[in-house]
Amino acid sequence: MLCLAAVLAPVTASAQPLTVDVLLQRIFTEPNPQPYTMTADFAAEFLINLPSGRFTVRAAGTIVESRTAPGEPRRRKATVTRLEVPLLLRPFNNSIRKVVTDLIEAEQKPNEILPVQDIFIAEERPPNRYLLGGVRTDIVVETMRKYNQGAYVDDITSRRAIAKWLWSPTQRGSIVRPGPGPYMLAALVDDTGLLHQLTLYYDWGQVGNSIRFVTVGGRPFWREVVSDTASEVPGLGRVDGKMVLQVQNHCLNCPPR
Repeated sequence: MLCLAAVLAPVTASAQPLTVDVLLQRIFTEPNPQPYTMTADFAAEFLINLPSGRFTVRAAGTIVESRTAPGEPRRRKATVTRLEVPLLLRPFNNSIRKVVTDLIEAEQKPNEILPVQDIFIAEERPPNRYLLGGVRTDIVVETMRKYNQGAYVDDITSRRAIAKWLWSPTQRGSIVRPGPGPYMLAALVDDTGLLHQLTLYYDWGQVGNSIRFVTVGGRPFWREVVSDTASEVPGLGRVDGKMVLQVQNHCLNCPPR
């Protein structure tokens, strides 16, 4: 009780170049909402963990990323032109090919995750990057009520203070983790709102990714993606692993290849 009250006590705020609210607004706002088409080549390596062992799958092909109308969401289309699968997994070639394309085309949308977490700035990291932490809002509210701090549950500043306390390494083990979805997250974002790393924590473990970008025509595009993966593959069941994706030969608004 006293510890939680200390967390909620007013403190003198240090000067910050950007507030967490400004960063969140930039994450959710597309800086270049106009239509475009970007084509590129990719090479991907997947390390797959199965009960029978660890296997490496390699794939190559093309990516088309596009927006068809102003303000519309961007979409990715991956075409696998070469697939190297270990002998034992070749009966599942078609399923693995689909998993490869799904992993490349899918994109974790911040607006589906961040709004259900109480987000705060954990660290400022040069140059112009910020480590954001988050704890799911229902967990934060339940913690506040547990310690008779229910009067503060509608105050976002108080909730963020409690989230930061729960997120700290000394307190993470005490988080009660009911319900679906990630109970905690860590995100590295720059001052434009571009996400460079995102780690989601679940009751069964964690998944994360890191992205390096190249700028073409003022737009950031994937250059390298390293990502934890978890997929259901027909005939194999749940497949966990890691993907390393290299993207090159970017061409903005070029004729189809």
